[in-house]
Amino acid sequence: MKKIAIITFLFGAMICSLQATAQKFGHVSLDSVLKAMPESDSAKKQYAAYAGQLQSTFESFQKEYQQKLNDYQTNQATYTGIVKQSKEQELQDLGQRIQAFQQQAQTSLQHMGDSIQRPVIAKAKNAINAVAKENGYKYVFDTSQGFVLYADDADDVYALVIKKLGVKPKATVATTPKGK
Repeated sequence: MKKIAIITFLFGAMICSLQATAQKFGHVSLDSVLKAMPESDSAKKQYAAYAGQLQSTFESFQKEYQQKLNDYQTNQATYTGIVKQSKEQELQDLGQRIQAFQQQAQTSLQHMGDSIQRPVIAKAKNAINAVAKENGYKYVFDTSQGFVLYADDADDVYALVIKKLGVKPKATVATTPKGK
């Protein structure tokens, strides 16, 4: 009888020990959190305005190139050798400037997008970290990146994160993993 009591006690202690070391996992769609944040809308507007400026400049370069090309094609028969060569060089230089502008614009647009999104993402991640710590989660996975194949809806921390940010969720944002 004494052996049974000791075995039962050890078995109970082992179960309690396992429960005490159980880790709590959660998941959230970072994309959904970002879409719910007003800062994201502001960043998108800033990005669109900057992209519009670059596009406008690019189009004016193209228009200038097309006008000069049309002028060259119309009048090339009347040009002397040196004028013709000068006009061809001018067209070539303008074409190269357009290409260089396009490459610089793409790089600039990417850097601008990164710089305006970085603080928004940092704010969302800070809220996720705070929610995880406050609610005892050891790990919180980002379902928008497809890293979670299965997750119980009870562990979706989206509502907690949105509440932590003080943001009202936008209409029906899907937060459950795609594999579910």
